[in-house]
Amino acid sequence: MVVAERKPSGPLLAILSLSDQHISVYDSDGLVARSKVSTGMSGHRTPMGIFTIIGRERYHASNIYSGAPMPFMQRITWSGVALHLGVVPGYPASHGCIRLPATFAQRLWGLTKVGERVVIAPHEVTPSEFAHPRLPAPKMQLSPVPLADNTASKVAEVAAAGSDATTSMSPRLLNPLEYAQALKTRATADVAAATKALEEHAPRKEVMSDVIRKALSELRAAETARLQAEARLAFRAEDLTTKRDARDLERAKAVKAAAEAHLTDTSGKLEVAVDNPAFKTPEGSEAFDAERKLMEIRSSLAKAQAAAKKAERRLAPISILVSKKDGKVYLRQGLAPVFEAPVTIRDLETPLGTHVYIATTHRNGSSLGWTVVSMPAPSKGADENGSRRTREPRAKSNAEPALASNAAEALERIALPSDVLSLISERLWTGGSLVITDQPLSDETSDIGTDLVVTMR
Repeated sequence: MVVAERKPSGPLLAILSLSDQHISVYDSDGLVARSKVSTGMSGHRTPMGIFTIIGRERYHASNIYSGAPMPFMQRITWSGVALHLGVVPGYPASHGCIRLPATFAQRLWGLTKVGERVVIAPHEVTPSEFAHPRLPAPKMQLSPVPLADNTASKVAEVAAAGSDATTSMSPRLLNPLEYAQALKTRATADVAAATKALEEHAPRKEVMSDVIRKALSELRAAETARLQAEARLAFRAEDLTTKRDARDLERAKAVKAAAEAHLTDTSGKLEVAVDNPAFKTPEGSEAFDAERKLMEIRSSLAKAQAAAKKAERRLAPISILVSKKDGKVYLRQGLAPVFEAPVTIRDLETPLGTHVYIATTHRNGSSLGWTVVSMPAPSKGADENGSRRTREPRAKSNAEPALASNAAEALERIALPSDVLSLISERLWTGGSLVITDQPLSDETSDIGTDLVVTMR
């Protein structure tokens, strides 16, 4: 099939058919590109499931197979599966990767980006438009920087002018992407302001006694230790929501207790440093005040940098996975965990199937248009590349397996906690995806640097 080249609209979805040995790329308007491929041969199968592009390199050398060249490489697992330029003989011939013809590999590289979904199915499946009242909806939020118009340049202008310039401006509602952009603009302005203040209050070379110099050194060390302990504590406390078993949870609690003890210890050292008699002299008092000011600026800079990093992550599409096997809903954004929680699923004896819902368009400023792909169950007589085996079929069981729910039925059987729904609504925009599946979260999903992955044997 020849596909006329056109500029894609919105997020892309790549679907690979193992039995047909071809890949199809879709956008909100339909098929964008199609090509033959060569997937994993016997003993090195290409896994079936729901994946995401998690890394890209124009010129990559394999770190598994003696530096073999893999141009236009787009990684979908850290265990070694990627799309890349390679020899495509018309049948499975790789060690698990997805080989692409040269022209198509280059074109695909120019179309896709990190965060877009890749579905690997036993045979051909296609996305279809989908609407349902149970699909999550984005929440419009008041701008963190009140705006008079919708332009990003105005956001920067207002943020740079400071709070006095914003109070007279009327607020407006932003969609989740606009809200993340405004957060980033504000955090970037805060970073710039703190950096400038740090340069203006840089330590001056002054003549001071050894006693004062030593006390200031102790003060800096105590404050640094306190900030580090607080950072570790905050990280671990957040990490508690994403641990997957009781042993990891207890280990995180122990780290939290140790961080709290360290805070108490460093606070005592800080009090000793502040009470040093050297600071009671005019010279010492001035040096102390200058050092405290620098510490405040450094703390403000660190907070602004952290806020900018969080805002940058919120610009990425959100991924949601509901697993019947795990009994959980998982949220990720920017290839990092956001939240996980128990989920209620009706009729547990009936399979959900595996369905991928993708927000492809936005309409009327706040509503989303969706497409869905439902994964076929692998045939009992299919080999690892989706082709039929020639052996005789097994005798049928007396009990026929229950049919899996379709995409609408699967949604209707899911009940997400209200706090999770609220968090999704604040972050959901085009490119966001929801996966509902009977399968567990794949071990291809690491703590950071991957999306939510479902593998199907």
